[in-house]
Amino acid sequence: MMSQPNEQITAQPLRIDGVSDQDPEGRIPLEQLTNGTTGRIARWADFPDQPGEYTDLFVFWAQPNEREIYQNRYTPADDRPEFTFPITPQDMSVDGVAYIRYLLIKHDGNGDPSPVRKLTIDHTPAPSLAEPTFPDSNLWGYLNCTSPVPIWEKVRVAIAPQSIFSGQDECVLEWQGFGSLNGSPPALTSVYEFRKTLSDSEALNGFVMEIPFVPYVKPMVNNDSGVAQYTIYRNGVPKGKSKKGLVKIDRMIPGEAMPCGGFA
Repeated sequence: MMSQPNEQITAQPLRIDGVSDQDPEGRIPLEQLTNGTTGRIARWADFPDQPGEYTDLFVFWAQPNEREIYQNRYTPADDRPEFTFPITPQDMSVDGVAYIRYLLIKHDGNGDPSPVRKLTIDHTPAPSLAEPTFPDSNLWGYLNCTSPVPIWEKVRVAIAPQSIFSGQDECVLEWQGFGSLNGSPPALTSVYEFRKTLSDSEALNGFVMEIPFVPYVKPMVNNDSGVAQYTIYRNGVPKGKSKKGLVKIDRMIPGEAMPCGGFA
C-alpha cells in the first residue's frame, strides 16, 4: 500500500475530523469510532478548470491489506476549497493500526499520490461504570480469615446492574493481586481474566463472579490487596468499562505463624 519506489509524493496530506494533525500515531477518539468521521482533502493546485477536464479521487485503507473505501470524479463545476469523504464505523471496526492515503488521477492519466497517514484504532471505553465490590469484605474493606465465605476457598466479586447491560452481553473481569494495601506495585500476580455471558436476569439485577483461591488469591498474605475491573462486550465490541474496585487482604491469624489457606 506504500508508494512505489519511483513514485513522488505530490498531493497534500489529508486531514481527519477528530484526529490531531500533531499526533503521529493518529489516535481516533471513541466518538468518531462509534459514529464515523470525515476525511478532508484540500483543493489541489491544478484542479480541472476547462471543459472535459476531470480528476478522479481514490481513497485507500490498509489494515493490513489495502482496499478502496471511496472514489469520486471531480469536474470544473465541483471546484471548492476542500473535498470531503466519509470514514464509516465499519471502516474503523478493527482495533489496531491502519494506514490511509489517497490518489488523484488526472484526465491525462497523471497521478498524484498523497502521503500515507497512520491511524490508531482502540474501541476500549474510558472507565465510567460503577466499580465491582466485594460482598464478603468487612467494614474496613478487608477480606480475612473470618470472612463469611472463607478466603481460602474463593473471592466473590459483585457487579451491580448498569443501564447498559443486556442479556447475552459478555462480562470480562480482570483481577490482579498486589503487595500493598492500595493496589499499587509490586504486583504479586499476573492480570487474570474471567468471562461470563449474562442472562436477562443478571443484566437486570446484577450478578456475582467468583475468583478461586488457587492460584489467583493465594499469593496475597498480609498487607496486600486485589484489584478488579470489568469490561462489557456486545457482539465482541466493548460497550463499557468499570472503574477499579479494591479489596484489602489479610490472611494472618493473631498468634499463628501460618496464614489461613497456607503460604503460596
